[in-house]
This record gives sequence, structure tokens and C-alpha cells, in this order.
Amino acid sequence: MKATNFIIAAVLFGLSALALLGTWGLPYWADFAPGSAFAPFWVAAIGLVLAIALLVTTLADDGHEPHSFPDRRGIVRVAALTAGLWLMVLLIPLVGFMTAAIAFSLFLLLGIERRPLVPSLLTTAVVSGLVYGVFIAWLGIALPTGPFGL
Repeated sequence: MKATNFIIAAVLFGLSALALLGTWGLPYWADFAPGSAFAPFWVAAIGLVLAIALLVTTLADDGHEPHSFPDRRGIVRVAALTAGLWLMVLLIPLVGFMTAAIAFSLFLLLGIERRPLVPSLLTTAVVSGLVYGVFIAWLGIALPTGPFGL
């Protein structure tokens, strides 16, 4: 498993460095909004940090505990998560981004993670409020809206 982690860390590091170098000349900030290099910079920076973290944890791993393939329950959860993501993508044009994101968040917390109702509702409200506040209210990005205006 160590060799796999080294390869994944190297590929992630290389792709992140390539994204940084490829967008180096683009503007980071344009007038009052993020420029075309804003998102690639942060995605690449986070990718570099994750690649280095994977490399460090792999080097520190003693290798005594073998990794195992998920059992049937784990495979069902991964499949449900993937299906939920695809359903969210399909619902966005019909019900709007925020409504689809709220439904996906509740599906993830209540259906897949089996979390209690009240904390799940609070988490969904906070995350949805932050997404709305940052992307719609602050940055003025026109996310797809549906019949509910969300």
C-alpha cells in the first residue's frame, strides 16, 4: 500500500504544480471579484498540501495494519453517495442549485451517515447559508434557480 500512496502523492503533487504553473499569468483578482486564477490557485494549493500530507503520513506509517477493501455495507454507502451526487446534478436545472444542495446535504447526513435530525438540520442550514452568503450575496454569482427562487 505504501507504493500506491507514494504514486498517488506524486501524481497529486505533479498535477497541482502543473495547475499552479499553468495559471500563473492569469489575474488572481479582477476589479471587485475573484479573477480567473482564484479557484485554480486554491485548488492547486490545497492539492499540494494534501500531497505533502499523504507523503508524510505514508513515510510515518509502520505498515503493520493492512488496508482492506470495504465490506458490502461500505460499498452500498459509496454507491448511494455516488447516486446522490448524480441525482443532485440532474436536479439542479429543475429545482435550482440551493434546493438541490439542501436535499443532498440532508440525504448525506440523514440517509448515509445516519446522524440525528436536529444537528443535521442545523448543519444543513449553516452550510447552505454560508454558500448563499458567499457565492450569491457577496460575489454575486448567478447560481441556477428553480421554481422556489433558490
